Amino acid sequence: MNSTLLNKKETLSLHRPLGESLLRKLFSTWALVFIWIGMAIVASIISPVFLTTINITNILNQASILGILACAQFLVVLIGGFDLSVAAILALSSVIFASAVPVSTGLGMVLGCLAGAALGLLSGIAVTWGRVPPMIATLSVMGIARGMAFVVSEKSVAVPMAKLASYKFSFSVFSLPVLTWLIAAGVLYWMLNSLRFGRNLYAIGGNERAASLAGIGVRIHKILVYTLAGALSGLAGLMLVVRTSSGVPHVGQGWELDSIAAIVIGGARLFGGEGNILKAMMGVIIYQTIANVMNLASLDPFYQDIVKALVIIIVVGATVMRAEKV
Repeated sequence: MNSTLLNKKETLSLHRPLGESLLRKLFSTWALVFIWIGMAIVASIISPVFLTTINITNILNQASILGILACAQFLVVLIGGFDLSVAAILALSSVIFASAVPVSTGLGMVLGCLAGAALGLLSGIAVTWGRVPPMIATLSVMGIARGMAFVVSEKSVAVPMAKLASYKFSFSVFSLPVLTWLIAAGVLYWMLNSLRFGRNLYAIGGNERAASLAGIGVRIHKILVYTLAGALSGLAGLMLVVRTSSGVPHVGQGWELDSIAAIVIGGARLFGGEGNILKAMMGVIIYQTIANVMNLASLDPFYQDIVKALVIIIVVGATVMRAEKV
């Protein structure tokens, strides 16, 4: 009889954690979607315009540029670093592409992405071989990229609409920048979950020393990540030109912090080793929705900056507290 009671208790103890873990996993998977739905309900009350096709299209178009930058930032944060150069690289890529369009659109795209990849490579070498802290290394590269953008052009470079007409198509609410963002996020999801390279990045972010002892080439992986992040930042610059028909050397100031805030809202661990790229992209949509609602409510731009800064403090602070509990 005692053994029977013991078996029942063991069965209950096994089933309770399983059920709790399933509920926790379900909530974790859909929590961000539920949060956005709640925000959409409140936003539609504040402004009936919110759920219109035009406004949803506007949110996605604005989120697409930040989303591509967030893809780049996610990779670097995943291995325990930061990349403060993503927005400056975007600006450099935009003026390179816009300046080259009259000669060759394809050449401009290649040069924009190559410039981003080269600066990302520089960051990776500085962090690995130079042993420079990621924040300092990428801050320096940010200065280089922003300076180079002004060397290419001291003012905005307008692109004739006719030159980009073939790139300004859309399927319903999905323009080329939005499709590019979704494809980039999908490719990264596949890479991080299906390839050994992706699994190695999680291992490096979780415990760099253990990953090195396990035979993972930490340096080469980090260099590749920073290079890829630079190329993605360059791609974001191309899409910005496609969307706005101009390259601007001073564009994107502060967007590097927005990209960090967005992926942290999406559940990325600020100290590496944890995160889901799709959830991070949902974080981008939530962050952009906050900005959109403030615009619809006609909130003063200065107050919008204050709200965004508070969001960054809250989400980063919450991440630090969660890490300390672990």
